[in-house]
Amino acid sequence: MFDSTRPPLLVQPISAHHLTLFPTHEGYNLHPINNNQTLVCYKQGWTFPLSLQMQALTTDEPLLLIRDKGGRTSSGSASEKGYSHQFCCTDGNPIDPWMKLQIFPDKPSEEWMLARSPISVVWLQYSSNTEYLGTSGHNTVHFYSGKLLIRDFIIQHAFAPRLDRASDVVTAGEKQYRLESNKTFEDSWSLADEDVAQYLEKTLSDSNLEHYWPAVSIALKRALT
Repeated sequence: MFDSTRPPLLVQPISAHHLTLFPTHEGYNLHPINNNQTLVCYKQGWTFPLSLQMQALTTDEPLLLIRDKGGRTSSGSASEKGYSHQFCCTDGNPIDPWMKLQIFPDKPSEEWMLARSPISVVWLQYSSNTEYLGTSGHNTVHFYSGKLLIRDFIIQHAFAPRLDRASDVVTAGEKQYRLESNKTFEDSWSLADEDVAQYLEKTLSDSNLEHYWPAVSIALKRALT
């Protein structure tokens, strides 16, 4: 079974009839999602090797197991903090998932998605603090700080070379999928009495990444709720 606190990213749906082809003692981890289908990952879920026999059953590349999450983590009379993860397509559009599912018994309300590569993730941290000036406390300054990171996830694959008579046949070897993560954008901010949303929208536009603004806007709102 998958660990809900450290779920794998790279998973492969397989029929329940083919479980024996993915032995757990070789590093494969099985997670049933219904009576007929099981998700399989390999070790930490960043790679996925397939033998020739496995390849005959999995014609499509693995999927990404992802979930939008986040929210306010602390709140007081003068300060608040929050974070958010928001997934989207690499062109900024919302993801059209292959499947939505709730798969962890310890967290039955959490909805996960199975999505095809490539995708992007918006990772955002946010905090604000209000300082009162003077003894009357009528004048205030609002300070905002945070960090925005956008990364792309893309699945790559290659064939392991053979050392026998079939060594000249590229597709005769074991297939190896691997998940690569590349940084697209990173920014930190520290503002005083300035609108964070306007700042982020302008910063993305200046970097020719304005197509990510809808996803970043959603992430910012989630970090505040």
